[in-house]
Amino acid sequence: MNSIHHVMHRRFFIAVAAAFALVACNAGPNAPTRADPELDALFMQLAQAEDQQQASPIEQAIWARWADSGSPTVNILLERANAAETAGDAELAERFLDQASDLAPDYAETWNRRANLYYSTDDYPGAIAAIQETLKREPRHFGALAGLGLIYEELGQQRQALEAFRAALVIHPHYEVALQGVRRLEPRVDGREA
Repeated sequence: MNSIHHVMHRRFFIAVAAAFALVACNAGPNAPTRADPELDALFMQLAQAEDQQQASPIEQAIWARWADSGSPTVNILLERANAAETAGDAELAERFLDQASDLAPDYAETWNRRANLYYSTDDYPGAIAAIQETLKREPRHFGALAGLGLIYEELGQQRQALEAFRAALVIHPHYEVALQGVRRLEPRVDGREA
């Protein structure tokens, strides 16, 4: 059972990394600013979406906004980090991410990528710390919150995992990873405390 969850979690993080790489390639030239009215509008639409089918294109548009740092140099560094990680060179990937963070310290997605990298090398404390840095820069990062839920679940911290999944659903009510996490954990956590 644990190994099945472990594989599922790995697949989720790999899928997030793949989605990131895909949208990074299609990122537009417009530099997002700290106050991003378009992103704010997308989050309002996401919260009001009636189902996953309606939410999906909005979610993809948000990932696309997140993927563009506004700096061609930072975007290239993230592409190189992704390529290094895919090639199995975590150390090189981290060096590229360090360079990207130095150039764009307020850019959340660098930290989200770092969380994925740490998770893939079983550095859970590092992944949690990187997710916290992601959320400092983008508190609405439903992907990072769901990732935090998966890590806590894997660590056996079910209450914290459930809270992270629920926090992701406040932002993205139809986020499948978080919905599945809540379905798995609610009976165990809430049932035990009843």
